[in-house]
Amino acid sequence: MKFFIASLFLLALLVACGDESSSSAPDPIGEISSSSNEEPGSSSSVAEKNSSSSVSGKNSSSSVVESSSSIEINPLCVDGDTSIKDSYGQRRYRTCRNGRWETDSSARLDSLDSLAAIEKNKEHPNMDSLFAGYKGEYFEFEDPRDGHKYKYIEFHGYTDDIGSHATFYVMAENLNYGKMVPSGTAKFDDNVTEKLCYVDDEWFCDNHFGGLYSWAEAMNLPKVCDSVEVSSNDACKVYADSARSSEKMRTIVWQGICPDGWHIMNQREWLYTRGDIRSQILWEKYAGRNAGGLAIIPTGDWVKGIGFSRVRELFVQWMPNESNEENAKRIFISSISNTFDNKGTSGGKNMFQPVRCVMDAHNTLTED
Repeated sequence: MKFFIASLFLLALLVACGDESSSSAPDPIGEISSSSNEEPGSSSSVAEKNSSSSVSGKNSSSSVVESSSSIEINPLCVDGDTSIKDSYGQRRYRTCRNGRWETDSSARLDSLDSLAAIEKNKEHPNMDSLFAGYKGEYFEFEDPRDGHKYKYIEFHGYTDDIGSHATFYVMAENLNYGKMVPSGTAKFDDNVTEKLCYVDDEWFCDNHFGGLYSWAEAMNLPKVCDSVEVSSNDACKVYADSARSSEKMRTIVWQGICPDGWHIMNQREWLYTRGDIRSQILWEKYAGRNAGGLAIIPTGDWVKGIGFSRVRELFVQWMPNESNEENAKRIFISSISNTFDNKGTSGGKNMFQPVRCVMDAHNTLTED
């Protein structure tokens, strides 16, 4: 009897061991099938799942390299190219110089819709205090072409670069001349001066903001001159003959779309505009007292693919200086960094920006 009970106990123990052994070895094909709805060897096989971060069929180790290389640190580029890059809450406007990207100016991404807010709310800023702060005399000039009146001043400037003073008469407002066309216009008439107005609202053009022009339009040249080097095209020859060197472009007296007896403010004249020349209004930061009388306001610009931007943040102006076939010089004053670049930096000729006009006569910079 004892032997029989011992035999039963031994048999039960052997059965239990056999069950445990069979449950510890799962079917490998069954394991794959349970984690995928596709047949083994299809595009969702184990090998490909392990490389889910790959790009264009590269394995996972190469994808890590590609990911790390996407961090752009001054990548090589073609001199004269311009670009716009958004990162870390900033939009950076860049130009390629000596094969490297350099930032010309920047703006906060969260402020780029400030003009859109004006459009949405149909708000026009109060311009009553535009000329406040200036203790000198404002004169008035009426453009005989359209009857538009401009305030202008006798400006007394100084530059450390040359160490000298200069006197000239300059408009205290951006030029507003020409026919308004809708933003994004693709076809232009070379026989008509055409301008953009902020948010396609002519109120802005008529109330001191002035018109926005491509570089060729501001220089009163055919539109083709925005996309070719002026010396290479007969249509731009009249300008090229007058600006045969960088030094000549720096001091050129070029009428452009200014009235007779006036010219586009050139680089040399801008060099003398040191001091307090910002208006007391519109600037989000770093407003001035307008002691110098130029009443500079941050009118922003229009850029293809972006539209109107940087109103209340950036003052930009074309100068009669070509950089290359696609770029020209402009000056800018920023409320982001309190920067005033009056020597000029490059921008795409097909951007739309304002201009200021200087009187030809009684200008010590053109009489020396």
